[in-house]
Amino acid sequence: MTQPDITVHFRLLHLDAMQAYTLKREIEGASFSKRDDSAAFVGLVPLKETLFDELNDYIIRQQITYDECDIYVKAENGEGVINVPRVVNKLLKYIDCKLTYAFVK
Repeated sequence: MTQPDITVHFRLLHLDAMQAYTLKREIEGASFSKRDDSAAFVGLVPLKETLFDELNDYIIRQQITYDECDIYVKAENGEGVINVPRVVNKLLKYIDCKLTYAFVK
């Protein structure tokens, strides 16, 4: 069995254009992409404990609800058991949001 490559991001699922550009400008490593099905954008923030305060401040300032966010865990090129990084548990104590898993071959 090979261990999968794991990436973990905090996603903001329904940003408008201004919120998306603000996210990229205010949080180190943040990015965004246009959703195919609407005028909304999806923001991605790498899950690092050093960004928790900035992320929480951004969510409050932009008046984003936790229902509009998730923690996105992506596992690629592996099989078997997936060890989710501990930083996911730490963020869930800080920001209560849902988890989304993607398994990519």
